[in-house]
Amino acid sequence: MSDEQFEQLARRIVWLTLAAAGVGACGGNEPPKTSAEGPSVAPVDVPVAEPSAAEPTATAEPPASPPSQAEKLPEATPQGERCRPDGGVNVLAGLHPAKPVDYVAVFQTFGKGADTREGQHVGTPCTGAADERVCNDALKAQKPTQGFRIECRPGYCAHGVAYTRGNEVGLASSIDELKAFLGPIDTEGEAILMAWAEGHNVGTCDELKAKLKQTAGGYELTTEKMTADCPIEISEFKLKVTEDGAVNVVSKKVKSKSGACVGRQSAGVALGPVTARDPRGKYFAECAQLERAAVIAFERMAQELAALGAPEELLRAASRSKQDEERHVVAMEQLSAKFQGKSSPFEAPSFAPRGAFEVARENAVEGCVRESYGALVGLWQCERAVDPEVRAALREVAQDELRHAALSWRVAAWLEPRLSPEQREAIASAKREAFSDLMRDCAAEPDAGLVETAGLPDAAHALGLAGALGAHLGLA
Repeated sequence: MSDEQFEQLARRIVWLTLAAAGVGACGGNEPPKTSAEGPSVAPVDVPVAEPSAAEPTATAEPPASPPSQAEKLPEATPQGERCRPDGGVNVLAGLHPAKPVDYVAVFQTFGKGADTREGQHVGTPCTGAADERVCNDALKAQKPTQGFRIECRPGYCAHGVAYTRGNEVGLASSIDELKAFLGPIDTEGEAILMAWAEGHNVGTCDELKAKLKQTAGGYELTTEKMTADCPIEISEFKLKVTEDGAVNVVSKKVKSKSGACVGRQSAGVALGPVTARDPRGKYFAECAQLERAAVIAFERMAQELAALGAPEELLRAASRSKQDEERHVVAMEQLSAKFQGKSSPFEAPSFAPRGAFEVARENAVEGCVRESYGALVGLWQCERAVDPEVRAALREVAQDELRHAALSWRVAAWLEPRLSPEQREAIASAKREAFSDLMRDCAAEPDAGLVETAGLPDAAHALGLAGALGAHLGLA
């Protein structure tokens, strides 16, 4: 199937979805039918490519450290600085574990079976080991088997807390193991770490001063957490962290809700902060951050497809999509500034190479499901937004998103046949789960001002759009 046929197929699915929901899109006419789709509205079948003999991937072995001379057990755990240079909070500062350690770090894995990378850390690894080479090799082999703070949509992202103590190397890979490592929760830093491990965000260092206090039997802490991602909903929690490490919710309330939906992302990308006085400015600032995440996602896609031996046309399309998203960032920043909002750039993390299954799974969830829905919402908005500047910007974005959705199906057509039957079924299950999550999130009502100014669909129409899309894709 040619690039043009895939784009026509994407347009036809979107048009049929809009028609099924009883609405039209910007520019409105139905695209011509192509041989890429059947005579009736049915689940879409992508063409099958011949599988390769093996799944290529790329790995790199870091150099080992030189050996030390004698074991030395630490007398105290390094404390570190709670306030990072960027104003964020180091969740490993101020710990007093049951037994002192000479190094403690957050170990992260992005994708089941993927390599582990070091996140925040305090101290020097293996500084007290008799043989630093052996100790460092053992540390590099640590992976969160169960993990906590499971997040980083799409897919799978888990964390553990690794440490070294003389010759000993360990990893707390579950909440219970973390509690055992820390012992009684008797410092502010340990309360912060337990809340973070349960998926809560503690804010900036300055904010934390007013949000954390010691009470009888533990600590009270106010945090935030994203409780829905389409539309984005942020809830505020008041927590009580007890001496035994339990994190109890005292109260919860929705703090903010915007019409911005998390679009294509890549596992491990954390969005930067936004500021705004006007809900419309906040919405477009969040959109700018999502577009920045999409730039990273398409750059990673191009690199990983190249490592997997993808055809040149797919690599060019991924690079073009990255350039589209860079333009979208500028457009959303301009709209954000129009309504007194602001977003802050953030750096792309370093990524370990992934195999075909993880790449295909992310593509299925982020591209085939979410970008298809994103294109629908964009086409809806560019017809209904009251503000003409908003309509014009969203019209261009929506047309690009149609091509991005078509690219997702082209990648699936090339990559998924190279997987095992069990892996293909797992990907089909992931798409169904992503669609179920999408339907759940569409039930939330956006801000009324955003429905008017930005043309967002209300909950009823969002459910209609998503439901019709799911029917055409065989997911409903």
